[in-house]
Amino acid sequence: RKSLYVSPLAKPMIADKLLARTLKLISKAVSEKKTRRGVPECTKAIRKGQKGICLLAGDIYPMDVFAHVPTLCEEKGVYYCYVKSRHELGGACQTRRPISLIMVMEPKDDSTYAKTYEQVVAGIKAIHPYM
Repeated sequence: RKSLYVSPLAKPMIADKLLARTLKLISKAVSEKKTRRGVPECTKAIRKGQKGICLLAGDIYPMDVFAHVPTLCEEKGVYYCYVKSRHELGGACQTRRPISLIMVMEPKDDSTYAKTYEQVVAGIKAIHPYM
């Protein structure tokens, strides 16, 4: 499904290999129940000081729905980036429902997605101007 709208605020946008790796990370984290999805749940987790990666959909209109999240992430030191469409995020979560915002929690050392998580964090650090 092609996304028709991409918000002008949606930067940094991830693509290609990093995107594929990130979607794989989401599906592994969902299977271990280590995700928070939806704006209220993610906002609450960030405010409580939980660490992880926030992935926001770049095709949400109006953007005001989660315009506060990137600022909150920067204040709390949580990595975030944008994905082209909410349908991609929903697909990675193994649901038909599109998802606007998902937070993958930081894994424990013995977790199955720990290595993938580190690779994605490194990729986000490389493309993110403020982290």
